[in-house]
Amino acid sequence: MMDRAPSMAQQRIPMMRKIALGAGDFGVNIYWQIASLFLLFFYTDVLGLSAYAAGLIYMSALIWDAVVDPLIGALADRTRTRLGRFRPYLLLGALPLAVAFVLMFLLPRGEGPQLLVLTAATHLAFRTLFALVSVPYASLYARVTRSSEERATMAGIRMVFAILAAMAVSALTLPAVRYFGGGAYSWGLVTALFACAACVMLWIAALAAGSGDACEEDTPADTWPGMRYALAALLLNRPLLLMLGIALMNSFAGTFFSKNLLYYFKYVRNDADFGGTALALMAVVAALAAPLWAQLARRCSKRFALLLGTAFYGLGFALWFLCSAAGYAGLMIVLTFIAIGVSANAVCFWAMIPDTVEYGQWRSGIRTESLIVGTVIFAQKAALGLAAGALGMVLGEIGFVANSVQSPDTLQLLVATMSLVPLLGTTGVFLLTWYYPIGPEQHRELLDALARQSAPRNNPPPEPPFQQPPGPAQGSVEPS
Repeated sequence: MMDRAPSMAQQRIPMMRKIALGAGDFGVNIYWQIASLFLLFFYTDVLGLSAYAAGLIYMSALIWDAVVDPLIGALADRTRTRLGRFRPYLLLGALPLAVAFVLMFLLPRGEGPQLLVLTAATHLAFRTLFALVSVPYASLYARVTRSSEERATMAGIRMVFAILAAMAVSALTLPAVRYFGGGAYSWGLVTALFACAACVMLWIAALAAGSGDACEEDTPADTWPGMRYALAALLLNRPLLLMLGIALMNSFAGTFFSKNLLYYFKYVRNDADFGGTALALMAVVAALAAPLWAQLARRCSKRFALLLGTAFYGLGFALWFLCSAAGYAGLMIVLTFIAIGVSANAVCFWAMIPDTVEYGQWRSGIRTESLIVGTVIFAQKAALGLAAGALGMVLGEIGFVANSVQSPDTLQLLVATMSLVPLLGTTGVFLLTWYYPIGPEQHRELLDALARQSAPRNNPPPEPPFQQPPGPAQGSVEPS
């Protein structure tokens, strides 16, 4: 119901409930971090796939995942059960997701089309189930509160859990694999332990959602508009379109740096073990910075915090290109700048996305939390898939051969690839953030406008909370 907006905007959520909700991000990021940081490495250096084949499989699975995300978002928006709208996906999907994740790492080393088919099939199964759980989970944050300030705090807590997951994955994965023997079976055992922890965390988050995931909605399931109407409504949402661009740029930048970091320490520094240590140190810095970014976003604005954090991010990539031959102490300083930027982008991005839900509701008259979140994750994963595929092809083109001595030219191009491409991406993020229109005051005015929209129709139409972007007037979207 539309009149829920003002009360939900003023509602304060107990800290323990915020923490329990944020715990779900630990589970989601266990899967995300292992797949992002180690799966391509596992394919090439453990299973023995070529960089080209591994990159192609990874890219194809992520693109499939990206296509599925908005479809699951639309499905979740229409879901009505006694357990709520989004919680059933977490409660019922967490265990199958854990099983599919482990199966990706239980493949035997080998050659030929059979291994390629098994690798692709297990990866596609994991990505499908990951979308089925992660999209409804992320949608909960737009549902449990409409307070912009509370969302900033919750995003900070959520990102602390996400970074704790990154720390655990970065610090424990490679040592644990070596402890259990180092082969493909060891990877399966280690990922099974991680998957158990992730499953429990997702169940905790589902229980914590409580009445905030109630199905009392302004858009009943039997009157939910068709997909053509809903997709057209997304195009009216200018802040969302800007955030999609930011997601694309950030995903490309992060992929080219993080995936190359393990290769950098193994082949440039001849210190493969330090790759995991470097990732863990970055995660520690990012976790410490996350509450500070959340507080800055509350006190100033999410836009300002994201602009400042992106400046740290870009500076780090520029310094990495210039100082990649420096000693380890110098590299740690550069990685600190990058980690601070990573933290700001994570906290601010996911605090800003829920605010676009109210903007879209004001422009189109329909509230589609999960479709918006699914579309955002679609943009992220499409970029990640394209970036991973491009990275695999680039590594092949520059002469990279796994588990071999690399030529000086290959190593030089590796450093350029992992610094200049991310620097270009962060420049794009900064420019797009500059034009983001929703600040704290604008969001409060949005909620007031939504409340006035729910008034009797003989009242005068509500004034826009800020200047409408170019495009069709409100209500001009044709239903399907």
